[in-house]
Amino acid sequence: MKAGRGWLLLATGVLLVGAAIGYLMVRQRQPAAPQPATEALPATVHYEFVWPEGATRGIDLPDRIQIDSIHRSLPLYPVGDMRSEPGEELVAFLQRVRAEMVAYSDRQEHEACAQICSDGDRYSVRMTSIGAAAHCAVAPVCLAGQSMHQSIHSHCPGRPGLRATLADQYLSGGSMRSGRYLGRCDTEHFSRQDYAGWRPGWLAGVRALYRQDGPDDITAYK
Repeated sequence: MKAGRGWLLLATGVLLVGAAIGYLMVRQRQPAAPQPATEALPATVHYEFVWPEGATRGIDLPDRIQIDSIHRSLPLYPVGDMRSEPGEELVAFLQRVRAEMVAYSDRQEHEACAQICSDGDRYSVRMTSIGAAAHCAVAPVCLAGQSMHQSIHSHCPGRPGLRATLADQYLSGGSMRSGRYLGRCDTEHFSRQDYAGWRPGWLAGVRALYRQDGPDDITAYK
């Protein structure tokens, strides 16, 4: 009887080990779970803008950002400069900016952003990208005039199959690994992180332009 029980225990143990190995093999074959993506996430690491030699700060675009904590830098890509027409109102101008940002993000699958500036008569932006699907670094520069302490940004396009980039990995402190699949971006809503930034803030949505002055004060301009 004791020998029979011993064989029964041994057989049970073999079955359990086999089941565990099978489970691990299935887990290894499964793709990584999608990682939620939001728009223009604030970086969890400190970075500084770096200008090329001879550039004028506040006017010329930086050429990269430097992340000292990991001894890495990322290039800053110019997207385009825009200036309002004489007499053009801010919302009308930002609608044109929205169209440019949305087109860029749809094409490149990266966020675009800009500081909004004014010289008292006309508005302007210098749009840039950090090459990230879910982060943006608003360059502190003005095409003309001074900052209005407002910014506008686009989302990555609202379609599946997007992946985090190396810029997302660096700016998220490693929590968003390069190459990981992202969830579908929400192109029409601010994230919780957006409300911690400048107010008012603007979102270049696919269907409309959005303005937020806190989570309870959102306006859509179609």
